Amino acid sequence: MIDDETLSHLEELARLELAPEERERVKADLAAVLGFVDALADLPEGEDASDLAAPQRTRPDVPRPGLPRDAALALAPASRDGYFEVPRTVEEG
Repeated sequence: MIDDETLSHLEELARLELAPEERERVKADLAAVLGFVDALADLPEGEDASDLAAPQRTRPDVPRPGLPRDAALALAPASRDGYFEVPRTVEEG
């Protein structure tokens, strides 16, 4: 658990000033982060946090048609000769 002295030291290092009503919440949050770091340190060699995560539920990566060029250009504020027209951001030199 993070004590008041440690939290005060962290405030000083980070140049923060926590309101009295924030102190307990911040101490709990810091304790949770440190607990997570401790759990990572206990992982067997060669494993990382992603090995602990729940299985990923993603859709298959299947190609599908994109937005037609005319439809995309119709959404643009400006277009010219079949391309998006944007303001110049780099000076020629």
